[in-house]
Amino acid sequence: MKKSLRSMAVFLIACVAAVVVGCAQLGQPAPQTFKERLAAGYTTVAGVRDAATNLLSASKISVQDASNIQAQADAVRTGLDIARNLDATGQVAPAGDKLSATLTALGAIQAYLIARQGGQ
Repeated sequence: MKKSLRSMAVFLIACVAAVVVGCAQLGQPAPQTFKERLAAGYTTVAGVRDAATNLLSASKISVQDASNIQAQADAVRTGLDIARNLDATGQVAPAGDKLSATLTALGAIQAYLIARQGGQ
C-alpha cells in the first residue's frame, strides 16, 4: 500500500511538472496566453495539493510540511484569483505581473515537492 502511494505521488508530481514546465517537450504547446497560463496555474495548484497529501501518506513529508504546503497553495490560489480579477477589469499589465509572480511561487512549491519525493 505504501509503495502504491509513493508511486502515485511520484506520478502526480511528474504530471504537475509536465503541465507547467514540459508541455512543449511532450508535443503540446506551452501555455502562452494569459488565460492558458491562468488555467495551468489552477490545475497545478490542485496537483500540488494532491501531491502533498500523497507525500504525507507516504511519509515523505511531515504533517507540518503538508500543512505549510496547503497554506502556500491557498496563497497561490488567492494570487491566481487576484490576477484573474485584474484581467477582468482591464488591468492587463498588472494582471500579467501578478500571474507571473504567482506562477513563480507555484514553481518553488513544485520544486520542493519534487525534491521531497526522493526521501526525507
